[in-house]
Amino acid sequence: MASEHNPKAHQPMQPLAGVTVADFSTNMAGPYGAMILAQLGANVIKVESPQGDDSRAWPPFVDGLSLTFRHTGAGKRGIVIDLKKPEGVEVAAKLIARSQVVLQSMRPGVADRIGIGQSAARALNPDVLYYDLNAFGSGPVGSAMPGYDPLVQAFSGIMQMTGHDNAPPTRCAPSLIDLGTGQWIAMGVLAALLARQKGQPVASLETALVDTAFSVVPYQASAARLSGKRPPKAGSGNPIAAPYQCYRARDADLMIAAPSQRLWEIVVRVLEAPALLADARFASVSLRSQNLVALEAALNAVLVTQDVATWIARFTAAGVPVTRVCGLEEAVAGDVAKERGTFIDCDGVPLVRLPWLADGEPVAWRGAAPRLGEHSREILAELGYDEARMEALLACGAVVTEVTEKRAGID
Repeated sequence: MASEHNPKAHQPMQPLAGVTVADFSTNMAGPYGAMILAQLGANVIKVESPQGDDSRAWPPFVDGLSLTFRHTGAGKRGIVIDLKKPEGVEVAAKLIARSQVVLQSMRPGVADRIGIGQSAARALNPDVLYYDLNAFGSGPVGSAMPGYDPLVQAFSGIMQMTGHDNAPPTRCAPSLIDLGTGQWIAMGVLAALLARQKGQPVASLETALVDTAFSVVPYQASAARLSGKRPPKAGSGNPIAAPYQCYRARDADLMIAAPSQRLWEIVVRVLEAPALLADARFASVSLRSQNLVALEAALNAVLVTQDVATWIARFTAAGVPVTRVCGLEEAVAGDVAKERGTFIDCDGVPLVRLPWLADGEPVAWRGAAPRLGEHSREILAELGYDEARMEALLACGAVVTEVTEKRAGID
């Protein structure tokens, strides 16, 4: 597949060049954060078990490799280490000793038990920045709770806020918590490294998936804490502003965002429905928010008389923010995605670029996601192992190379 954007050959923003990150995280949140660090120049070494990261098995696949793993693994080098073997822990320890950052997402207590926890890492490398990622924290309550993105969405109240009235709890379709946590990880590492440069030593960081969950509903969470009340389901809108949701035109749906009184009055003029201005239920933003069902019915009754394209033209000319409700397959093929250079080719696959333009150019993908064990020999050599010791580690299975990767059932 051809790239829709060809960045300049040089990489304009690589502030983490020279920083080695030992990435012991799995699935999505940690790997996504480490991928961001890799694109910013870090030497990220992805450590996997002999079975490989779970995300390698997540469809869809391109040439036998998961699209999810292609994205979260891009720009990293990979080594397979069996941490159940003492020899494997020895290799991990050497890697930690040579790294500036260690990221791990094991259940609380597991890293300590196998010998790569924070205390052990600090003994090996006093200056290492140790990043602990977990689901619900490392305290007595949270450490006993396993978690994935949908579990955290369910626990944190997000599912009860999503969807329409009288509908069952609904998951936010993207892996919002995992991807958001990955962003916090990347920001945390950048902030800690900058703090160190300013004489503010930061030894460790911890982020829980549940922290991210509450951070994406901050004002709703504060309101619920103060009132003890559950926020209403938002549907396609927002309970504090109206009209601010999807409405039905004759041929399709459109989203109207008119959260102010000024915009509301313009909407009414475009609709040629002056009676709506005289309706006491819709006299202010607050009243419209309290009467969302009635407002939706009144607006739909007018909007359904014309096609989406007609309404978009009229609202746009009047200065009202509006858009057609698109399917993802439409959005990724549209003019905005092309203009923004949303996709950059990586190993023949168009991957969504990171949301930066540095000096007008995107940060290019530094390389494809590693095949399972692709760089095992290369990394062992960098850790100082001679050929004889390397062969011994491979023979006992403490380290696995690409030639032993099993792809059956993945294509």
